[in-house]
Formats: sequence, C-alpha cells, structure tokens
Amino acid sequence: MPQPTHPLSRVPRWGWAVAALLLFVGLTVDDWGRDLTSHSAEISTVAVDDSLRPLTSIRSTDDVAEAVRWAARRIRNWEDIGEAEDGAATLLLFVRTHRLLRIKDDVTIRIEDRDGRRVVTGESISRLAIGDLGRNPRNLRRLLAELRAVLDG
Repeated sequence: MPQPTHPLSRVPRWGWAVAALLLFVGLTVDDWGRDLTSHSAEISTVAVDDSLRPLTSIRSTDDVAEAVRWAARRIRNWEDIGEAEDGAATLLLFVRTHRLLRIKDDVTIRIEDRDGRRVVTGESISRLAIGDLGRNPRNLRRLLAELRAVLDG
C-alpha cells in the first residue's frame, strides 16, 4: 500500500523558489509606492521621510568629510572611491555592493557650507534602472545613522 504524501511535498522546486522570492520582496519593500518603481534616493530638505533629511554640523568641512569616510568604513560592502569638488561643495564618492547579488549602488555625499555650518546631503543610485526594493533609501539612512554616531562619539 503506497504511503500518503504530504500536500507540500508535491510543490515543484521552482514553486519554492518563487515563494522565497515573494517572501524576500514582501519583507524588503518599505514603501510600495516607491520601492518597485524608483532606483534612486536622496538626502534632501524636502524628503518625506525625516530620516532622509540633511545633517548639519559646526565642524570644519575636512572634519565632516573624514567623519563621513569613517562612517562608510563602518558599513560592510561600502568602498570609498574618491573625492571631487563641485563649486563650493565637496563630493565624496562611494560604491555599495549587494552581498549576494553583487549589484552596485553609487552613493554621492555632498558637504556644503551654508551660513557657517556644514550641511550633508547626497544621493544613492542603483546601476540597474529598475525598482531598488528600498535599497537606496536604506543606504542613505544607514550612512546617516553611522555618521551621527561618529560625530556624537
């Protein structure tokens, strides 16, 4: 007499892969209106999310730039690729590489002098022009959190 099989044992392997992918997307997406369609995010004064608002400091531009570099070093899979000048602003350039998929995001941090203070803004852009599943806002939130910890510490 054949042994009864469990209903889940009849699901094809590709079905499990699709289920895992859907679970991953469901757990990753923070903002369904943005994360499936946008491949960039920015730190700006008009950001809807308060955690993506600019950081200000009374420290010198060099001190803030070093703090940004130090904060990026504290985050896994971030690479400092250099610095550039853009008029009155200092630009710090980074590449963030996804651990598993090896997808790269270009992160540009801008440090500007405004009214005797240094203002940190920036953007994160995926090299793939498809929805980023919230990766770029998370890149910037993480960097800002680390930067705050470095400046406060």
